[in-house]
Formats: sequence, C-alpha cells, structure tokens
Amino acid sequence: MRKTRWSAYIHQKLQQSKLSTLMVTCFIAFNLLLVSIIVWLAYQSFSAVTFNEISKARLALLNESTRRGFDFITGVTGTAYSLASNRELSNLLETTNTGRLAQIHQRREVARILDHTMVVSEGITSIELYTDAFNGVRVTMADRIFPIDTVGSDSWFSALEKADAAWVPLRENESGQSLVGYAQRIYDSRGGTVAYVLIRLSRADIVRRFADVPMVLDGKVLLVDTAGNVVMQMGTADPAAEGVIQSEHTDEAESVAEQKRTDRESQQNLMNLGDQPDSAGIVRNPDDHANAPSSIIDSAWIQEHVPPGQDGFEVVSGEPGGAQLVLYSRPAMLQWRLVQTIPVYTLLSPVRQAGWQILGIAVLGLLCSAVLAYLFVRQIIRPLRQLIKRMRQLEKGDFDTRVQLSFTEEYAHLAYGFNHMASQLTMLMEQVKDESRAKREAQTSLLEAQIKPHFLYNTLDMIHWRALDYEAKDISRMIVQLSKLLRIGLSGGRLFIRVRDELEHARCYVSIQSERLPFSIQYQERIDPRIRGCYIPKIILQPFIENAVMHGHPLEGTLRIQVCMEEAEGAVPDIMIRITDNGQGLPEVWNMDEARGIGVRNVHQRIQLYCGQRYGVQLSNGSSGGVEVKITLPRIETEEQLNLWLDGEKG
Repeated sequence: MRKTRWSAYIHQKLQQSKLSTLMVTCFIAFNLLLVSIIVWLAYQSFSAVTFNEISKARLALLNESTRRGFDFITGVTGTAYSLASNRELSNLLETTNTGRLAQIHQRREVARILDHTMVVSEGITSIELYTDAFNGVRVTMADRIFPIDTVGSDSWFSALEKADAAWVPLRENESGQSLVGYAQRIYDSRGGTVAYVLIRLSRADIVRRFADVPMVLDGKVLLVDTAGNVVMQMGTADPAAEGVIQSEHTDEAESVAEQKRTDRESQQNLMNLGDQPDSAGIVRNPDDHANAPSSIIDSAWIQEHVPPGQDGFEVVSGEPGGAQLVLYSRPAMLQWRLVQTIPVYTLLSPVRQAGWQILGIAVLGLLCSAVLAYLFVRQIIRPLRQLIKRMRQLEKGDFDTRVQLSFTEEYAHLAYGFNHMASQLTMLMEQVKDESRAKREAQTSLLEAQIKPHFLYNTLDMIHWRALDYEAKDISRMIVQLSKLLRIGLSGGRLFIRVRDELEHARCYVSIQSERLPFSIQYQERIDPRIRGCYIPKIILQPFIENAVMHGHPLEGTLRIQVCMEEAEGAVPDIMIRITDNGQGLPEVWNMDEARGIGVRNVHQRIQLYCGQRYGVQLSNGSSGGVEVKITLPRIETEEQLNLWLDGEKG
C-alpha cells in the first residue's frame, strides 16, 4: 500500500513538472552518478594501495616491538634458574631437625636471598617461595615464604608435577599487581623437591617493556601465548595498577603486607579446572576469557586464523567499532606473540580527507555543467513552449490558430500534426453532432422495442388462462413453457445467466418439443452442485439440443439426450459441459467453419468473444454413436468476476 502511494505521488509530481526542469534534473543526476562512480572507484583503488602499505609498515613495527618487548623473558627465566641452582639456598631449605632459633635464622637468610634477587632483577613485581621447611616456625615479620599447602589446590601448581618450570597465569588482585608468573622447582642434593619459587609480573611490568615504541599502543594489543590463548590486553589505561606502584614507593612495609594478603587472595581465586600446560610450559586460566572485553578477536579467532610461526595481517568486519585491521607478529621467545587491532577508520583518515577534497572539486564542476545544461535546455524547448501556447488558444475555441514549422525535424512533425489536427476539428465536430442525433434516435427505438416483449408476456399469460378455462391443459402447459423460454432467453438484456437458469431454459425447450414430435425424448442431467450458481453465456445448450432433435433421427425410436456439467481438471478453474445423444452422428467430412447452420457457430463465437480464445465448442462422434459436444467455459462465481470478464480484464 505504501509503495502504491509513493508511486502515485511520484507520478503526480512528474506530471506537474516542466520539461526543462526534468531535463536539467536528469542531466545533473546522470553526471552526479557518473562522478560518484569515478570518485568511488578512485578512492577505493587509492585507499586499497595506501591501506596495504600502511599495514605492512605497522606489521614491521609490531614485529620489532615483539622482539624488543619479549627480551625480558630471558631475564625472568634466568632469575628463576639462578635461585634453583643457588647452593646456599638449597642448603638452607634442606637442613632439617634443627632448633627453633636455627630455623628462624635460616628463614631470614632465605628471605634475604629473595630480597637480594628481587633488587638485582629488573621488571619483577615479586618473588615468592613455597616450602614446608619452615612450617614449624611462626614469625611476625612479613616475608614471601609460604607453606606449599596454600597453593596445593591451584591448577598451575598441579602443572608443575609434569614439568620442572612453567609460565603460569595469575589473576589480578584488587590492586592490579599480578598478571603472569614463572614457577620453578628447587631440588635438594638427593633429587627431591624442597621448594617452589614463583616470580610474579604485573601488567605495568609487561606494558613498560613496550613503552619505548609508542605506536604499539595504538588500538588494542593482545599478548598471546603459544596455544593462541590471550594472556592480557594492552592499550587502555590501568589506574589501579598505577596507584599500586605509587603506594609501593611511599610505604614499603605496608606494601609488603598488602602484597602478601592480595597474593593469597589471588591464589585463592585461580581457576579450579586442571588444564594442562602448553608446548612452552604455559598454564592457561579459562576465566581470562570471561573477563576479556566483548570482541570478535579472541582466543578462538586467533587459533583459527593466525598460522603458527608466521606474521601477517587481516581485515575483520563485525567489530563493535566497525572494520578492524588485525596484525599478528612473528612469534618471539617461547613462541609468544603480539596481536594488534586498529580501526580501519583511523588508518584511512588521511585518505578520506583527500577523498573529500576530490569530491568537492567534482561537485564544483558539476554545478558549472548544470548551469550550461540549463541554458542549452532552455533554448531547445522554446518551440515546445510555442506549441503549448497555441494549444491553449485552441482549447479556448480558436480553431484558426497555427504553429510555425521549426528548424528541427522532430519539432516540424509536431507542428504539422498540430496544424492538421486543428484543420480536422471542425469536420469532426460536425460528425459528432450527426452521431449524437443518431444515438438519440437509436435509444428511442430501443425504448419502443422493450415494450414488445412485455406485451408478448401478457398475451401468452392471457392465452394460458383461457386454455385453462377450456380445460386444455396441454396447451396451457406449452404456453407456460414457451413463456419461461422467452423470459430466460431475453433475461433483461443480460449476456450471462446462472447455470440453473440455463438448465431451466433447456428443459422448457425439451418439454415443448416433446409435445409436438412423434418420438419420445429422454432428457437427463448430471450437474455438479458446486457450479449450479456459476455464470455462463445464455442460450448455449438449446442450439445443440435442437440439432439432436432435428437431425438425430435415432434408430431406437427414443432420443436420449444427456447433459453433464463438472469442474475441469487443471491449474485454471474451468467448467466442462458434455452433451451426448444417441442419434446418427456427424458426417465424416463435417467441419464447423463450413457448416451451413448458424446455431453451433454462433455459440462458439460468442464464447470466444466473451471468454477468450482458450474457451469454445468441440463436436465429435461419440464412442457409442451419436454426437458428443464439449463446451469449455471459465468458472465465474460472482458478479464482480463477471464484470471483469465483460470488461475484458481477464481472458
């Protein structure tokens, strides 16, 4: 409905518009479309080349950032190995069955070694030692030595049962201190495990490694381990971590106590699923994915699209911020890498500015061409304006007006046609007057003719009652049948009647013929009840019944006529009428077009005239003798459908 209203509105506006306006508008629209296509293709080509070069430069920078940023891994693993191979530390942890004071002294020495290692090692948040060697010693001074049972249920701790060392994920505590760590076994002289050392790295420690390359933080940067799992995300401010760093510089004692408490809370909140370490000894925490921001670029995407050991870039659509350029670096030490996502909109900002400048120049040229087009069109349509002026004079009754021939062939034809039309109008008006006079006379004759059937009906009715007065019932019955026959045949001038009325017309004819013929007529009807109310052309059964009566000459002495009406099978709902008799049949060379009678040919022509060429009459000899008539008609159930057929809108 809305589409129809819009079409009508546009059609109305076009009718109200001037030709000059339409021509200039079409010219501008065509040029605008052409300029838009050219600018768009140029912009796409230029932006594609520029985008590819920018992507390659960003990828080279990301590879350099990966190489320089992951240099700290060697230092972390070296620090852990130095603690594990420290003979003094091993002796202090291996000594057992000593007094309480000796254990306190040993614990202080172990804490001193850890503090010293912490001081000389750069970029490490904390170093923790987990051992049961000092479970019997109760100290009041905060240190970084804890019993093994505090982390015995943690997944990363269970991973060390299958490896001597492993990188482990550490969930950030409330202060944002811990993110990832490196765990190492410490063996005694007999090869047994006496302790576990855990080196923690915070987000600030890792981000600080990439701070010397400013462009690495443009967009979002993911730290990805060997298995393709996202360890952390960079590129956003982390004020919580900065507040913790400042508090450490302010009060060392409070920092140590807070660190111990928050570290234990972090250990309590580690994942409860016992995942296996990957090929580089990294234990993953699945909760990291739940805490990660909603994005298409996640661990699953990285594992599917990023080939192992290679670098590259790819454009990903469907991101919340639009299309994203995803760059993944070549793996560094431990096969870790960086994955960076940058909005394409940001990268192509200079290209868009150049595109807007080109578009502005194109629009300026379009405006200049529009002015020239308007002047040209105005000169072209000047003869049309003269023609319109003469036509308005003709509308006012000035039939002597004429148009001068133009210099172009098309306008010359228009001028000649207008002049010829004006010269013929007077003659046509006289013809219209004559036809109007003839029409009025015909209408008068029609009104007079309508009185004759009315007089005939009244006369037949009077004869009917007079016959009843003389008890001539057979004459009365014939008069009644004849009256019905005439009424249905005339039908008030209608061309179509219902099936039941057509059948009644046929029965009246058979009843009248039965009274006058020397042989009997056996008439049968087999009608589908669903089509009794449908409309069909009137008087299409009686001509074929009359042919059977007049030319059938049955050998049996009884003429049997059967009329069958049913729905025709097919995609289009039709009505199939079959009329059969037991007469002598058609001659061998009989043809409807060459037949001398007009009844059958009249029915066939009327059906095709009203209903179309696919409908009509077919005559043939029946399989058991006689004639078989097939009449195909459309199924018309309502007056609305009938009006459509009569108006020629179907067929």
